[in-house]
Amino acid sequence: MERKVRYFEDQIKKAELGDQSDLGDVQVEQIDTKQSSKVVIDELETKFDDSEKELLQMNSNQENLDRNYNELIELQFVLEKDAWFFDESDIQRAGQDETQLGGQGPEDEKSPLVGETTKHPKAVNLGFVTGVIAREKLGAFERVLWRATRGNMFMKQIQIDNPIKDPHSGENVEKNVFIIFFQGERAQAKIKKICESFGANLYPCPDSIEARNELRQHVLSRLEDLRVVLSRTKDQCRRTLLRVAANIQNWKIQVLKEKAIYHTMNMFDYDVGRKCLIAEGWCPITAIDEIQYALRRATERSGAIVPSILSVIKTNETPPTYYKTNKFTKAFQDIIDSYGVAHYQEVNPAVFTMITFPFLFGVMFGDLGHGFMMFCFAMFLVLRERQIMQMKLDEMVMTCFEGRYIILLMSLFAMYAGAIYNETFSLPFAIFPSQWSYNATIELPANEFAIFNPNVSAYYFGVDYNWHNAQNSLIYYNSLKMKLSVIMGITQMTLGIIISAFNAIHFRKPYNLFFEFIPQMLFLYCTFGYMCFLIIFKWLINWPHAYTYNTSWPMNINSTYGAPNLLNVMINMFESPGRPGPLYKLYPYQEYIQVVFLLIAVACVPIMLFVKPLLLRREHNKQEAYRLINPEEEHEDMPNAAGAGGHSEHGEEWDFSEIMVHQMIHTIEFVLGAVSNTASYLRLWALSLAHSELSSVFMSMVLLATLSLYGQFYAISPVLGYFQVVAILIGFAAWAFLNFSVLLMMESLSAFLHALRLHWVEFQNKFYLGDGYKFIPFSYTLILAEEN
Repeated sequence: MERKVRYFEDQIKKAELGDQSDLGDVQVEQIDTKQSSKVVIDELETKFDDSEKELLQMNSNQENLDRNYNELIELQFVLEKDAWFFDESDIQRAGQDETQLGGQGPEDEKSPLVGETTKHPKAVNLGFVTGVIAREKLGAFERVLWRATRGNMFMKQIQIDNPIKDPHSGENVEKNVFIIFFQGERAQAKIKKICESFGANLYPCPDSIEARNELRQHVLSRLEDLRVVLSRTKDQCRRTLLRVAANIQNWKIQVLKEKAIYHTMNMFDYDVGRKCLIAEGWCPITAIDEIQYALRRATERSGAIVPSILSVIKTNETPPTYYKTNKFTKAFQDIIDSYGVAHYQEVNPAVFTMITFPFLFGVMFGDLGHGFMMFCFAMFLVLRERQIMQMKLDEMVMTCFEGRYIILLMSLFAMYAGAIYNETFSLPFAIFPSQWSYNATIELPANEFAIFNPNVSAYYFGVDYNWHNAQNSLIYYNSLKMKLSVIMGITQMTLGIIISAFNAIHFRKPYNLFFEFIPQMLFLYCTFGYMCFLIIFKWLINWPHAYTYNTSWPMNINSTYGAPNLLNVMINMFESPGRPGPLYKLYPYQEYIQVVFLLIAVACVPIMLFVKPLLLRREHNKQEAYRLINPEEEHEDMPNAAGAGGHSEHGEEWDFSEIMVHQMIHTIEFVLGAVSNTASYLRLWALSLAHSELSSVFMSMVLLATLSLYGQFYAISPVLGYFQVVAILIGFAAWAFLNFSVLLMMESLSAFLHALRLHWVEFQNKFYLGDGYKFIPFSYTLILAEEN
């Protein structure tokens, strides 16, 4: 039945009846859903058989009529063009002349090749064949004829002006009419075989003028009759297809539904003893009541005596993963599922990704103006989503539309980060009073310092606008964004490690909690967490140009050393933790604290590496010593269930070497990843700086440079000032194009991909296995969507 539906769709498409306006007043049949499925399918099968037979018969008749019509068209051209070959007027004039093969007298190109009156006794009768051939084959056709007959033939041809339909292929082909004169039956047989091999169509052509005229009139009469018959046949076929087109969508849906039902039922097991079908599958716990109600309703509608029974069974198989999503959360869940489907009951990272992903994007793309333009585009997609969903979109536009809520949140966080950076198309806004000012009474030298006003409070929100005009603004922004990137990275990695603790608690894996989570937290915070502490500690102190420290608190900041460089402090911590020099001291007892932190970090490595595998081995040996009566039963903390973090399947063969290698890889990956992942978050600083600098270059070198020329041209001549207006418009267009193509398109895509990498690699590898599989329910909506 599905094959017949596809056949109907092909015929409707061929007849160009896809538009609903073509259906006219055709009545659409309604399928009675109250009838049983078997009755509905039987009725549809009968309709399909009748409609298919009718269409096949009409198509067969149509093809025969078209073939006859095209053959008559070619015969008509043959008869018309043969008049040129025979040269009718010369035939009558030359009927009384001698016609010989090889000609004894003077040759005349206009003389006839076939005479129509009494011929000379020595004359030779020539036979001829005529027909049509494709123009592209004509050259090879002539050469083969010449070689096959050894030149004992005479051929003439003439082009048909317009392409005509080939009777056999039905395609429009450019053709030529030809006539071949020959002598003897053997030559005739050869020529006909060659014509057949080249696909030439041969037609009968009388010798006399009267017979040709009579045949021409007969062909014209038959063509007129065939046109009438073809028109009526097409109308009848169109009416049948209109009736089918009016119901094809309902038929297709019903067939697909029934096919899906039978496909699913084929996976059932048949119980010979109880003579019933048994199906095993997965369903959400919250949907059990709905499924039982649906079974009762199906039993009542079908009139079955024995009701269907739903029972929950226990299994050792891992259930599929199912999350309820809506149009807002679906795009974020798709991002996570692209990395890997979550293990059953594993913490779903999409909950956190809905905020952290657009936030990290905003950090890299922070600009109030660019974020607002992206916000307008996202709001257009959100507000017009119903109209857009009805359109047929290409793959790229459809991807943007499905991620419209991601784009909306990314634009909001980009505007928020831009407000903190105080950048709108790279220009700052003086919204609040600044603590810094310049002496406006003098011309500023290159090394002029800004004047600090302690009576004015710090800038209320974001970065002070005077930093944008400072010569050391790049140094300031580098320091600020680099340190913020490290703090954000450590914070997100901490969140990932904490989530791993929730997984360990949920799956009842204490080894993962005590010998993975706790050592990982200690290692991370005794190294890079300590660096974050130093960053915040240094921010909280108003460092003068020089300072010293002592063991009292608060510190005495009065000496000759500048504020310490944190990178040098961290390097010195690993090189000589117990002997920091005066350039690396930030607080009292720093040397003792750093030594303790290093010892803790080093001690965490063997704990992560050895303790868990050794405890799992002890558990396994204990179980082997007291083997259970039922060998299939296993303790919840058996090594094969906890070896991979509590997510392995029961029944796997336990191997200590495999667990040791896995733990070694896991430990090395975490220790090295603590360094590489922290450095990887510096991409937040790099992309934010690149976005800001590119925006500043486009503003200063394109738009502002064009505007600055206006006064110079106007000073030379007022007329040149009018021409400068055109130059300003061109400069604005160039600036807008660069902002749209480079910053809004390329930079946004780059920031999106980098935010995606930070979540997949740096964040999710701390806790996320992603070795599950999706729960795909039996759904007519999904089946019809896949078909479309």
